Amino acid sequence: MELENIFYTYRDKIFGFFVKNLSDQDLAKDLTQEVFFQLCKKQDQLHSIENLNSYIYLMCRNLAINHINKASHEKKYKERIMHAWNDLPIRGKSDIEKKINADYYHTILENSLNQLPPQQRLIFTLSKKEGLSNKLIAQQLGLSTSTVKNHLYQAVKNLKSSINPNIDYIVLIMSLLALA
Repeated sequence: MELENIFYTYRDKIFGFFVKNLSDQDLAKDLTQEVFFQLCKKQDQLHSIENLNSYIYLMCRNLAINHINKASHEKKYKERIMHAWNDLPIRGKSDIEKKINADYYHTILENSLNQLPPQQRLIFTLSKKEGLSNKLIAQQLGLSTSTVKNHLYQAVKNLKSSINPNIDYIVLIMSLLALA
């Protein structure tokens, strides 16, 4: 079967599968696109697949499971961050010490943010300072949610690499939120 025929035959089924199982139309669009991207990469091998319907179903199922696992890990990570924040020694300090520390960390973070490419800095700011969702950021900037996620991922990666290793990235982010 030709790739174009596969697309028209399966696009609605794949999209429906993701909407039904993940209850998020934007995510379903992204994952549907990912399925077809993977199929394009394997275009030369598609003729050897005996049961294309099962093959595509397994691709969808695996992508959905991977997404759920990733989301679960992110939730656990966020919970660990909040737990770590609550246990920081800064919490027992006076208000003046807390303010000085928060200002210090805020300055470090702002300096690191200024080193980011403009698009990454803007998306990071909208996400972390303004609290906007990736979907809203994408709508405001005329980008796809995948592009926003990629820029945000790169921004965090760049920030982590530019920050002094003796300063915990979590402390910087929490101080940013505390000053907002």
